[in-house]
Amino acid sequence: MEARYRIGGVFCLALAAAIAWQAVWLPLQDASLGADMVTWMPRATVVVGLCVVFGIYFLATGNRYPYRDVERQTLTPVGWALFAMVAIIALAGFFGMDMMLRSLGYR
Repeated sequence: MEARYRIGGVFCLALAAAIAWQAVWLPLQDASLGADMVTWMPRATVVVGLCVVFGIYFLATGNRYPYRDVERQTLTPVGWALFAMVAIIALAGFFGMDMMLRSLGYR
């Protein structure tokens, strides 16, 4: 059962890389080449953060430390820590991308 979680972690990291490539890297590359308009998806930073945090968590622990209490339908302290990391990474990704685009002259 633990191997399934680890494979899921690898899948989450691959998904994060694919979304980051499409939604972050390509718009930044277009901006650096001087495109008239650059379109990026701010919500993608949340998905990338979620996939990275849970991908690393599942790959490293295999869900040895559960992040949710199924019976009470609440998060455990590990779950709260994971979601705090997701929020930090998502906000950093959003503001970092916004700052990079603004420094290149885009609004």
